[in-house]
Amino acid sequence: MSHKTTAKIDNLDKLKFEKVKLQTYCTYQEQLIGLKIDYFKENYNTLLGEALLPYDPSQNIKVNALLDSANNLIAGLFPGFFKGKILPAIVLKLMQIVMIKTFAKKR
Repeated sequence: MSHKTTAKIDNLDKLKFEKVKLQTYCTYQEQLIGLKIDYFKENYNTLLGEALLPYDPSQNIKVNALLDSANNLIAGLFPGFFKGKILPAIVLKLMQIVMIKTFAKKR
């Protein structure tokens, strides 16, 4: 078990340097989180479908493509509900996946 030692900050210059260092680190981490969120927003259909469907990877890709086509049709029927909104689309995809998993287990 290793113990992390911390340097003692004994003057204002060291404290200011540590503050800048921590601010830089936090800004970097915020940017990484932002990039991950953006990636998820752009690719949630694929990420959810291919990761959560109960089939082998090649079948998951095919089933996910069918679900995406169906979802595009559904979104076209209810444009005010889906247009520009990620949460209803995610909920729809998750409901479809749960239904598929439920019926796939019964076979």
